Amino acid sequence: MFFRILKKDFKRKRSMNIILLLFIIMATTFLASSVNNLIAVSRSVDYFMNKAKTPDYIISTYDKGENEELYKWLNSSKYIESYDIDKSTILSKDNIKIKTGDTLKAFDPYGQILFQAQPHKYGKLLDDSGDEINLKAGEIAFSLDDKRKNNLKIGDKVIITLGDIKKEFLVKTFIKDAIFGSSMVDMKRILISNEDYEAFKGYKEAGAIDNYYIISKDTNALEKEFKNIDCNTIISFDKALLNNTFILDMIPSGVLIIVSLCLILIAFLILRFTIIFTLQDDLKEIGVMKAIGLRSFDIKKIYLIKYFAITIIGVVIGFAVSFPFGNIFLNQFKGNILMESSLGNIFVNIGCSIFIVFIVILFCYSCTRRLNKFSAIDAIRNGSNGESFKGKSRLKLKNFKKVKVAMFIALNDILCNLKKFIVLILTFCIGTVLIIIPLNTINTFKDDNIVKLFGWNHSDVFIQTDKMDKYTMGASKEEYLKDMESLTASFRDNGIDMKLYGGVIYRFKFYAEDKDDAISLMAFQTIKNDENNVNLLKGKMPELINEVAVTETVAKKLKVSIGDTIYAQIGKDKKELIVTGFYESMNNMGESVKLNPKIDIDFKYLAGVSPFQGDFIGKEKPELLIEKLKNKYPSYIIQNSQEYVSKYVGGSMAQLDTMKNLIALIVVCINALITILMMKTFITKEKGEIAMLKSIGFRNSSIRFWQTARISIVLIVAIALGIILSNFLGPLTIGQVFAVLGVHNIILKVNPLEVYVLYPIMLLVVTTVIAYLSAGAVKKVDLKEINNME
Repeated sequence: MFFRILKKDFKRKRSMNIILLLFIIMATTFLASSVNNLIAVSRSVDYFMNKAKTPDYIISTYDKGENEELYKWLNSSKYIESYDIDKSTILSKDNIKIKTGDTLKAFDPYGQILFQAQPHKYGKLLDDSGDEINLKAGEIAFSLDDKRKNNLKIGDKVIITLGDIKKEFLVKTFIKDAIFGSSMVDMKRILISNEDYEAFKGYKEAGAIDNYYIISKDTNALEKEFKNIDCNTIISFDKALLNNTFILDMIPSGVLIIVSLCLILIAFLILRFTIIFTLQDDLKEIGVMKAIGLRSFDIKKIYLIKYFAITIIGVVIGFAVSFPFGNIFLNQFKGNILMESSLGNIFVNIGCSIFIVFIVILFCYSCTRRLNKFSAIDAIRNGSNGESFKGKSRLKLKNFKKVKVAMFIALNDILCNLKKFIVLILTFCIGTVLIIIPLNTINTFKDDNIVKLFGWNHSDVFIQTDKMDKYTMGASKEEYLKDMESLTASFRDNGIDMKLYGGVIYRFKFYAEDKDDAISLMAFQTIKNDENNVNLLKGKMPELINEVAVTETVAKKLKVSIGDTIYAQIGKDKKELIVTGFYESMNNMGESVKLNPKIDIDFKYLAGVSPFQGDFIGKEKPELLIEKLKNKYPSYIIQNSQEYVSKYVGGSMAQLDTMKNLIALIVVCINALITILMMKTFITKEKGEIAMLKSIGFRNSSIRFWQTARISIVLIVAIALGIILSNFLGPLTIGQVFAVLGVHNIILKVNPLEVYVLYPIMLLVVTTVIAYLSAGAVKKVDLKEINNME
């Protein structure tokens, strides 16, 4: 008998059961794949580091023959178990040409180019499968960032030229680099065979960088000891800091997991609503079964068996789909990170699937407890016990003479039965939040002022010439200034007048009181420009040569405030500096300082040089002048501020941009499914009211308008709530990513046209159309249904 009842129920509520099945499949797929991916993502960087044999501590220096003290320390420190030296030759963009047929195309590097062979012990370079790259003579491997910037493919040919040495290479594969692979790191390695590198490394004029890879069980003690070593360091960091550099690359995966968890919540909301509605809709049948002597527990078994059957089918399908679904997203969004396949965590998917079954049965059993209160008399009276009710109307029609009656009824329904629409409001609100937060994140990174968060002044143009590398390899400050003046004159001769200035980076040790507590920091200085229009939080930028501005991260580490004195160790000299202000910067994970432009520091301490920056003089649009510069100086890299910064975040933002569209599509599909489900349940439950409206002269079109208007009004309210909620959740979610990078006061960029107009209209139009089409079922409601009205 039970199975006959179930069979009839499945046929009678076919569409509702199918929608419920879809949500169970969705819940299983998203839960299993997202938890699996969460595990894979959370341990992906550690997995990557282990596969690449990443050392515990890394020191990078220019090879100028001045590191004797460093060599002595490496061989004498008790905190160093072993070390290896990885040597790289510095290339410029002009040393590399892409060969296409008989023509040579310019190479556009991501950052500083390190040309080398595979390291001997540590810091191994891997392919996309996680295997160590072994190249034969004539083969070459580029970083993924260089691949994206130059549209390189396996099989392409490139020509490397250093002085009299010239060789053609075949692109064999692309590099997963645990040390320099992050988009936040401005150095990228190009790999060739040991045999080929022997021919190139003897060209000393190119300059070289030495990377010291150190194995140590106590990196804190090691770092403290290293502070007393006198050497010109480009950068030094431990594995923990290296992990954090990949945080921008992990944003897409993190957003995907948040989306998955939100969609699971939506699926459970729909599940609970469907179970409760089914019980209410089956009130008569339940009453009849009780009248013929069936116990409450026997009736509960019918529903438990029904939902158990639907759940098992949905969970099995969802379990099978979760593996390819999870791997699709992992493969699409892994970017520069090497991730484990989610197929290895089959027990996670099994556990999540069992959890879904448990939750559904728990919901069902919890909801069926109200069966104990149902009686045969309830069935006769459709749930009424004969009590009298007061009118529920919150609005008076006479006060809304200009509003259509159908619209008035819709508004009144929502105000009188808000609880009935709470699932819709929550679902639509969550969907809106899922769209807006990634949208605001993308717009923040695309904003022109994002350059300030990287510690550089906002300017019209960034210009990288073919001479930038020589300044870090021994060229004097006088040569730098002379080149800048020549460049300015050259631009003026070509009809482009601008104020040109530069930016250089030093790396010094800074401390407040105790020299033993010194920390190694990047020190930024502008050349030939007294203005500093970076993100200043408090105080002012340095105006005197004995003043300095620091980031909040540095202030906390040194335990200083504005007005306090800190000391900089510049070679053998100690420089006393007064802190004048706090600013924000993502450079070096927020650990940097801003020096006064007038402080005269020898270029032998340089750790890096930024492109020249320029502000155009005149009324002509910067975009036109930039294009003119590109045409006049094709060998230079010429970009606006947003283009310059995009290399650090471009890959992640492109993935997030793709994901934004995918999320919008998923949200629209969810809205469509829940709208169909809700419209079907509302019409089923309100057949008496619909019949009554028909009997007093309402046309089908007016009744459809009433049913549709309720969904649209609820959606508008949910979108408004979603926008408000996004303003609070944005800093709590994506804001934490910026905090790790050193920016603790991020204000997400809101594009009003997208957030307040385009996406809300898209959701409103699609959902309203679906609601109106679903409301066509009112045509089938017969006038005799008025007898079933409560």
